[in-house]
Amino acid sequence: MNKIPSLLASFPLSEPKEGRAQNSINGGDAESYAMSKFILACRGEGHWGSREEDNSKIDLIFSFEHPWASGERMMVLCQVKSGNSYGSLTENGFELKSKAKAAAIRSSHQICVVWIDRNERKAFWAYIHPDSVARAQKYGAYHEVTPATKFDLARCISMARSGSKGAKGLHIRRRDTPIAIRRKTVKGRYQDIRTVRSPVLGEIELGRVGWRHMFRKGRRKEGKIRSLEIIPYLHRLLPRWPTTHAITSSSEFKVNGYTYQVREHLLKFDELTVSSKNEEVREDLCAHVRVREEICYPNDWESVVMLSQQVKRRIVLKSAYYK
Repeated sequence: MNKIPSLLASFPLSEPKEGRAQNSINGGDAESYAMSKFILACRGEGHWGSREEDNSKIDLIFSFEHPWASGERMMVLCQVKSGNSYGSLTENGFELKSKAKAAAIRSSHQICVVWIDRNERKAFWAYIHPDSVARAQKYGAYHEVTPATKFDLARCISMARSGSKGAKGLHIRRRDTPIAIRRKTVKGRYQDIRTVRSPVLGEIELGRVGWRHMFRKGRRKEGKIRSLEIIPYLHRLLPRWPTTHAITSSSEFKVNGYTYQVREHLLKFDELTVSSKNEEVREDLCAHVRVREEICYPNDWESVVMLSQQVKRRIVLKSAYYK
């Protein structure tokens, strides 16, 4: 057994402390840890907040290449928090406490709060908008900082951009054509569209997964008809900002040295207009679009040198309809 070097023999190692006296050094370590995690995960650049920025509670500023807007970069202003007074681990993610949210909310811009769990050595993020409510909030496991984080931040940042939301001005006409004939015609159109770029998710593929799901044997006829009616308009609908956007499910698993994150998104577009020859015009309906997102990256991504080439992402349409 190797002996402790003689100069350190009289200085036994001890567990780090988390008392008030250690707040300054622990806070500085948390900021350094957050900086390193973000730069590795998102292949970005970062710098510490200046004296004036620090006075405005901006600890770090990050810049990343936008994942689907070519030639554009994302600027992320961050506050870094650590310790149990600002957050805590949950079974499926973490909880950001009201004290941290209240300190982050600004009236003119968004803030990304990064909470560091010192014991588990994990970093989590939460994107705080000016209209966020200053109360404790639980976030899912996908809020841990990983190579998937840049896609999530791009989604969050896009929600603050200007532009029309919803389906206002989009007018869908219902057809009297028998469903079998209509289905054949629409399938050709569906295959022609192939991909549509969403401002909040990037490229969405229209492929076999979505077609089979929408026209599965057990689905009601009316549901199939509503999908047939809206499919030809997807190239005009999906480039718009949705009225609401939610992640309805999220899971993670590891296979062959890679981590896979799988999520389902629901995009809603309000103020859709639908009409037909035999019905009056129906206004203020809502288009629902469900998509499946998959992201994979190496389990040991923090030590992978050529990480950018090993991060993959796809989004496919699962269903589209209105009601």
